Amino acid sequence: MIRMSIIIPTYNRPDSIKRTVNSILDHDTKNYYEIIVINDSPEHLIESFFDKKVTVVNNGENIGRSKARNKGASMAQGDILFFIDDDIEMKDNLFDTYVELMDGDFDAVFSNVNNIRTDGTVCVLNKFLNTRGANQKNFENNFKSNYFTSAFCGIKKDFFEKIGKFDENFKGYGWEDPELGMRIEKNGGKIKFYKTATLNHYHDKDIDQWVKQLENSGVNFKHIIEKYPENTDRFNYDFLTSWKAGLIFNPMFFAIGKMKTKLFGGMMNFIMYRYLFAGSIYRSLKE
Repeated sequence: MIRMSIIIPTYNRPDSIKRTVNSILDHDTKNYYEIIVINDSPEHLIESFFDKKVTVVNNGENIGRSKARNKGASMAQGDILFFIDDDIEMKDNLFDTYVELMDGDFDAVFSNVNNIRTDGTVCVLNKFLNTRGANQKNFENNFKSNYFTSAFCGIKKDFFEKIGKFDENFKGYGWEDPELGMRIEKNGGKIKFYKTATLNHYHDKDIDQWVKQLENSGVNFKHIIEKYPENTDRFNYDFLTSWKAGLIFNPMFFAIGKMKTKLFGGMMNFIMYRYLFAGSIYRSLKE
C-alpha cells in the first residue's frame, strides 16, 4: 500500500528536477511511496525517470505553483502528502520521521533548508537567507504558522483536502506557503517544525534577481492580508504601508542600499540585506 505521495512541481529546471528526484530515490524508506512530478513548463517536456515509482505529468500550459501542487495531490494515492520544491536535495531520509510524527499528534510537518549555490559555494546572500524564516535562531521557541514553507513539508491528505488545499488565487511568486500554514492553524491543525541539516536548497540568484522576485510578490502579499486582516502584525503591514516606510525606502535610498550591498560583502552587511528585503516588499505593494 502506498503511504506517501511525494509531489514535486517543476518549471524549466531540467537538471535541478533530476537531482531532486534522484536524491529521493537514493534513500530507502520503511514506507512505500510514489513520486508525482508536475511539469509546468510546456516547452520543455520531461519524458521519464525510468523508475516505476515516478509519474510525470507534462502540463499543456503553465498553471502556476498552487494549481500544480493541487493537481499532484488530486492524483495522489498515499494518505500522507509530501510537497517538495524542484531545487531541493535531500541528503538523508526524512520521510519516515515525518510519517511517525503525523501518525502521532501532528497534521503537518515542515523543515528548514540550507541555502547554497549549485557549485557548492555559499555566497553572502545565501548566508543571509540561512538566518531567515525557519533557519533563524531559536525558531523552535518562536514558531508561528506564517513561517510554514512548502519547500519540504508533509501533510495528512484528508486534512489537506478538508481545509481546501493550496489557495489557487496566488499567482506567480510568493506567500502561498505561509497562507497554507495559517489556514492549517485556523482549522485546528497541529504543525511540527523539524529542524535538520540534511536539506540543501540550491539558490543561485544574485541580488538583482532576488530583489526583483520579491518586488513581483505584491499581488500575493495583498491577497494574504485581505484573507487575514487580523494578522497584519505578523507581516509588519502597518509599517510597510506607512509614510515612514515611504521615506525610508524612497527610490534614491533604495538604489544606494542596493549598490552598497553589492560593493561591500561580509556578515556585517546583513543589515543592508534586511533593508533590501523590507524595501522590496514595500515596493511590491506599490505595483
